[in-house]
Amino acid sequence: MKSVALGLLSSLIILGGGSATASQPAQQIFDQVAAAYGATPPAAIREKGTTTSFLRGNGPLVRLFKAPDKFRSEISYASSNEVRTLVGPLAWQQHKPANTVSRGAIALQAARIALPWNMLALRSATVDLGTATTPEGQTVQIVEFPLEPQLKLVVDIEPETGHILRSRGVMSLGDRAAEFVTHYSDFRREGGRIHAGREDQFAVGQYIGYSIIDSVEYPETMPDSDFAP
Repeated sequence: MKSVALGLLSSLIILGGGSATASQPAQQIFDQVAAAYGATPPAAIREKGTTTSFLRGNGPLVRLFKAPDKFRSEISYASSNEVRTLVGPLAWQQHKPANTVSRGAIALQAARIALPWNMLALRSATVDLGTATTPEGQTVQIVEFPLEPQLKLVVDIEPETGHILRSRGVMSLGDRAAEFVTHYSDFRREGGRIHAGREDQFAVGQYIGYSIIDSVEYPETMPDSDFAP
C-alpha cells in the first residue's frame, strides 16, 4: 500500500468529461442498509484480522475507529509495521505527517470502517447513479456521496439485503483522479450488526491484496491515546 500511495501521482486516471444525470436515491435502499448494519452508528469500532499484501506478504491487522473522526490502522508485516492514523484533518503514516495523496488514502480508509453509517448520515447529499449487474449476476444500486472537496465514495448496494458489495473511493487532483476499490464478501453477524468477513482491495486498477476480518467489536468508548501518532 505504501508504494502504491507514493506512486499515485505518476499513474492517475484521467477523468471523463461528461457526467450522468443523478437523482436522490429512494428511501427504501437506506432502510435496507440500516436494517442490515444497524440504524444507530457505533461510538467506536475495533476490527482484528489478517491482511495479505501481494507486495509485502501478510500480517495481523488491527483497525480502530472512534466517532466522529479518529482512525488508526496497523498491519504487522514480517519486515516492518504499517501504521496509519487520522485525527480530524490531520493524518500520519509511519508516525510521520502524511502528504496530500497519502492523507487522502487514509481518509478513505477511515470512512470505510464506518461506511454504512457515514452514508446514512449524508443521505441528503447522496446521488443515485442507477442500477447495474455485477459479474456474478447480482443487481446493485449505485450511490455516490462526498467526503471532502477532493474525495468521494461510490457504493454498490444489494437492494434485497442492504449489503454493501463494493466501495470506490475517488481522490481528485485537478482533472485527474485515483480510485481505491474494496469488494466486500463473506458477510457475518457480530455484536448485533452485519460486517464483511473479507475485503479484496484494488488501487489504481491493480489488485493489491485482501483482508480477512476475524472479529469486530463495538465498545462504548475508546481512549484518545489509542490514536496518538
